[in-house]
Amino acid sequence: MKTIKVSFLSHYITKPFDKSLKDYEVSHYDIGQIETTLMQRVDSDILVIILNNEYEELEELKFLLSEFRKKNRAKILISNFWDNFLDINYNQNIESFNRVMEKNLFLESFLDISDLNIINIYKLIQKYGTDYLINEKNKFLFQTPFSKDGFKIISDEIKTKIELFFTKRKKVLVLDADNTLWGGIVGEDGVEGIKCDENYPGILYKKFQEQLKEISNSGIVLTLVSKNNFEDVKDVFDKKRMPLKWEDFLIKKINWTPKSQNIKEIASEINVGLDSLLFIDDNPFEIEEVKESIGVDGILVNQDNILNILDDTRLKAITITKEDRAKLEQYKSEQKRVEIFKNVTTIDEFIKSLNIKINYWINNKNQLKRITQLINKTNQFNLTTKRYSESEVEEMMQKDKVFSFQVEDKFGDMGIVSVVIVKDAEIDTFLMSCRVLGRKIEEQIIDIVLENISSPLKARYIKSPKNSQVENLYERLGFKLINQSEDEKEYIKD
Repeated sequence: MKTIKVSFLSHYITKPFDKSLKDYEVSHYDIGQIETTLMQRVDSDILVIILNNEYEELEELKFLLSEFRKKNRAKILISNFWDNFLDINYNQNIESFNRVMEKNLFLESFLDISDLNIINIYKLIQKYGTDYLINEKNKFLFQTPFSKDGFKIISDEIKTKIELFFTKRKKVLVLDADNTLWGGIVGEDGVEGIKCDENYPGILYKKFQEQLKEISNSGIVLTLVSKNNFEDVKDVFDKKRMPLKWEDFLIKKINWTPKSQNIKEIASEINVGLDSLLFIDDNPFEIEEVKESIGVDGILVNQDNILNILDDTRLKAITITKEDRAKLEQYKSEQKRVEIFKNVTTIDEFIKSLNIKINYWINNKNQLKRITQLINKTNQFNLTTKRYSESEVEEMMQKDKVFSFQVEDKFGDMGIVSVVIVKDAEIDTFLMSCRVLGRKIEEQIIDIVLENISSPLKARYIKSPKNSQVENLYERLGFKLINQSEDEKEYIKD
C-alpha cells in the first residue's frame, strides 16, 4: 500500500506534528499561505488546515475550499476553534464562548464540500483541558499555540480522521446481554438484581446503552445474541426501565447454540457479509470462539472500558446519510417483505404485490454523499467494483451522467439503492444494494438508462471475489457480448 501524503497548511508552525505522524509522508506549506495555496493544485492525499484561533474570514475560506475542490482530489481536514479567553467575569466569558460557537457552527456548513471533515480541537480541549493542550507562550516564542502534549493528542485525532476516510464502517453490532448490556446475570440474579440504573456500576451500563442508542440512530443495526433462556432476557426488557428497548434490536438470538452459529445466521438473514459485523461480549472465550469459527471481529468489554467501546473507528463515519438514519426501519420493512414472500407461489406474484416504484435523478449533487457511500461499500451486485471518492464523483457529475435510483414500495421508502455511471456511452459503474435484490429492479434501471443515452450503450463486467452473482447479468438484460477474457467481459446494447 502506498504511503499517504499529508500536507499541513496553517498560520502556525506545524512541523512538530511530524513526530507523531511517522507512518505518513508529511510536508508543510509556509506559514500564512492558506489563501494562496487553496487556489492551486496540490500533490497531497490529505490536506490538513490548522486555523488560527482568531481567524475570521470564514465566508472567503469556504469559497476558496469550494474552488480548491474543483481542481484537487486531496481530502481535507480543517480544525475548528476553541475557547481560550481571560477569566475576568462571567458575562465576558459567555460573550467569548458565543463567538467561538458561532464560528464553529458556520464551519459545519463546510461539510457540504466533498471529502472534507473537521478536526474537533474544541472537543479535545473540553476533554483534556486548555492548560494541557494549549501553551500561549509557545505562540509568541515558536509561532504555534500547542503544548507538546497538545501536538500528540491533535495528531492522534488527525490519524483517526485519516483512517475514517479509508475505513469501511461496520453495518451490524452483535451484543451479548449479561454483563454487557447490563451488570449481572439474569438467570442467577433475576430481573431485580440486574444493574442498569443511576447507581454504580449500573450507571456504566445505562450510559453504554445510551451510546448504543446513538449508534443505532446513526445507521448501525443492533442485534442481540445471548446464551440464556429467552423468557428471562425478554423479562429484563419488559420490567426494567433501560435506554434500549426490545424493539431496538432487529434480530434476537437467545438460546444455547454456539454464538458463532447465531451470528452466522444473523448475517444471512440481513444479507450482509460477515466482515460487516462487530461482536461485543464480556467473555473472552466467546470472543475467541466467534473469531476462530467465522472470522468476525470482537471487542471484549468490562467495566473499565465499557464507555470507550464506541470510540472504535470501525463504528464511526465521515458522513451519516438519511438512508443511514432510517436503516433499522428499512430492515424491519424488509422482514415484512420476507414474510409475504413465504406466502406467494411465484416471484412475479411477490414483486407485483409490493407495488414497487422507482424514482431517479441524473447528477444530483444533493445525493453526492449517499452515492459515494454506495460506490465504496457495495460488493455483491457491482459489475465493476470501481471505488471513487466524493470529489471524484462530483467531478464526474460535471462531464458524465451519474444516475441515482430510489426505490419505494407499499412498506416504505428504501432510499437511494442503486447507482449507474455512464462515461462516453459506456457503463463505468452499475451497482445495487443487496436489500433490493431479487425484485427485477435492475431491468427497470437499465431501461431508464437507455432512455437517457442517445447512442449505443457499451458495458463491462469485471470479476471480483464477491460479484459472481452478476457475471451474466448483461446477457440477461439483452446486451451483446463482444469481447471476453478470464476476468472481464465487454458488451454492447444497440
